[in-house]
Amino acid sequence: MATIAIPARLSDGAVDPRIDEANRIFADVVRLAEAEGLDVEVVDSWDAAADASRFAGLILPGGGDIDPAQYGGEASDALYDVNPAQDELDFGIARAALDAGIPVLGICRGLQVLNVIHGGTLVEDLPETDVEHGEGPAAGSDGIAWAWHPVALQADSALADAVGSVRMPVASGHHQGIGTLGDGLVATAVAEDGLVEAFERPDRTVIAVQWHPEALDTPPQLAAAPFSAFAAQVRTARGAQQLPA
Repeated sequence: MATIAIPARLSDGAVDPRIDEANRIFADVVRLAEAEGLDVEVVDSWDAAADASRFAGLILPGGGDIDPAQYGGEASDALYDVNPAQDELDFGIARAALDAGIPVLGICRGLQVLNVIHGGTLVEDLPETDVEHGEGPAAGSDGIAWAWHPVALQADSALADAVGSVRMPVASGHHQGIGTLGDGLVATAVAEDGLVEAFERPDRTVIAVQWHPEALDTPPQLAAAPFSAFAAQVRTARGAQQLPA
């Protein structure tokens, strides 16, 4: 069985309810990865000299805001849970994974980390549009008030292939988003207000989504789609070693 790395969440959920939510749904990310036949190792520190090639892939989960200094932004009252230790862990292991050429899946904050690593920028607090991206008024079955909205998928993307459609509803819970898309990344899902909601790399080593497929009210096929697309990339990269088809 291939081992996938997932960096731990390092912030205390008692400080902010959004942190508590991210910590609670971390286990759901692990569950969805394991459902694809992937063995998960949670990593709570990373040595810059370490070699990520011992892992078959990396999943970057959701969490708090990235320090805007990482992409030339400025401190803002809209930011929450800016944790230097989390940035060091997430950016360190993500850069190592990309250098090693192993597949990477980014979810929410994970998408933003990958965009910044590729030279992109973030909108520090999204302006109000006709699409609600932050948490909406009604809590779901997991106790989180997701904002649900549709996204349009690029027809030839790995994500659209996994979904079996070019349109899907997604559970959003973010106040930031992509400003400038990073170098070498291709937008593969867009919300109705034009916000990029997913991207991939043409070399099929990166898939990233801004939404939360792990939201418990997500239909099973749609919840599994990013993880099954990622697992397919892992199988390709590893020559299908001990992974289910």
